[in-house]
Amino acid sequence: MIDTIGSYFVSVTTSKGCVNSSNFEVIISEAASIEFTEILNFTDPNSITVSISNGIGDYRYKLDNGPLQNSNFFNYVTLGHHTITVVDLNGCREATKEVLVINAQKFFTPNNDTYFDTWNIIGIETLPESIIYVFDRFGKLLTTLTHNSAGWDGTYRGYEMPATDYWFLAKIKTPTEEFEYKGHFALKR
Repeated sequence: MIDTIGSYFVSVTTSKGCVNSSNFEVIISEAASIEFTEILNFTDPNSITVSISNGIGDYRYKLDNGPLQNSNFFNYVTLGHHTITVVDLNGCREATKEVLVINAQKFFTPNNDTYFDTWNIIGIETLPESIIYVFDRFGKLLTTLTHNSAGWDGTYRGYEMPATDYWFLAKIKTPTEEFEYKGHFALKR
């Protein structure tokens, strides 16, 4: 049994005197643990940075089914659910973590063509304790959206609101943090 790292040599001799030899290296390697994943939500572009701990190895990082990369930083990450994978190139098991990138739509077009017909925060459906308030330019509350709302359809009390900018206050609560985010978006008709 070899229990020390280093260079080794092995030689095998058959009963007929044939010799086969090989040199090899013994290294230390272990699976990583994903310690922290920083997600920059409500930014343009959104990004993810992965930090690992408890690992001695040669690691590569992967976002969803993308290619392995040396960097632990992912930029221009699309909205929604993603899987981060840390791979040890020495053969130890992979570490994975599910993450969610949330952001507000910049505009919507409620014309019933099935594209951007409602406005909402992408990813809010998985955050049941979050709530969003939508206001007009004078600060009048037009609607309140919960995690299971389909989104705002551009109406107030049954009347179509004009094409202009609207504002929102999102009170976001994730399993690890709670924060407020304010922003605006455009209704286009």
